[in-house]
Amino acid sequence: MKLNLRSFTQLTLASAIALMFCSSPVSAHASVKMPQLAKDTTLSKECKSDNWDEPTAPRHLYGNSWYVGTCGISVILIANPQGHILIDSGPANAFEGVSKSLRAIGVRLNDIRTILTTHEHHDHMGGVAQFQKASGATVLVRQEAVETMRSGKADRRDPQFEILSTFAPIANLKTISDGQMVKVGKTSIRNIPMPGHAPGGSGWTWKECENGVCHQLVFSDSLGSISDDVYRYSGEGGMAAALRASIARIGATPCEILITGHTGGSNILERLDAKAALVDNTACQKLAEVGLKNLELRLQKEAESKPTTAK
Repeated sequence: MKLNLRSFTQLTLASAIALMFCSSPVSAHASVKMPQLAKDTTLSKECKSDNWDEPTAPRHLYGNSWYVGTCGISVILIANPQGHILIDSGPANAFEGVSKSLRAIGVRLNDIRTILTTHEHHDHMGGVAQFQKASGATVLVRQEAVETMRSGKADRRDPQFEILSTFAPIANLKTISDGQMVKVGKTSIRNIPMPGHAPGGSGWTWKECENGVCHQLVFSDSLGSISDDVYRYSGEGGMAAALRASIARIGATPCEILITGHTGGSNILERLDAKAALVDNTACQKLAEVGLKNLELRLQKEAESKPTTAK
């Protein structure tokens, strides 16, 4: 078989990338500044509360992943020489605090090229429009979240429809399929479809390595079966089955380092501050067990009560 120079070059490059896939954190490309924890950061690790907008110091998570969220809401940066990836943003009024955390590790906002979200509620992605404007990043979402993200307004499909705040609409959206693999450079992040808490819910999982030791990270969407006073998970069009499937899906996902959207759901800050073990191979199973128990309690209460009429 004849192999031309172009084909040979492509094969050589592919082989090199494959060999590097589970190596130590990658070094910076000249055009993208890779993060490094500054010794003189003015941000404190102390949290007075779990408020969504209370800033806290950034923490190195594992490999090329960093915690840059607030005391109450997780925001994760996955650093990559071909452009950084941000998962969630926190609420709109946390934009400055999260931006300060990014600057504290030397990350420029215009080096963020991709933004992923867990679900279309203002506490987790209220600042996405601001980050998109500052960076020009593309926002990737499941089809079920597109309409809400573009309008900034939820609809009655969402269990919390009547109590949700609006947020700034997001323009540059790209739809991804359920379970799609998102690739940026040599970083591969798999979508975990997780409807139930919200219609467009997503979890994300990826591998990080340090000194030859690799771990599977999971940023899980919420499994909470909470709603406004009208919605019934067991009613017509209710998402009980969808949430049950999401619970089973996250419970079966290989998972060694768990992050949840609300910090208390996985005690991520305590674990990053070495107050508890960072790695737990059963973390996703435990999260699923709690989610299923709460869903069953919710369905039992609905069975015992009459539907509430919308105001």
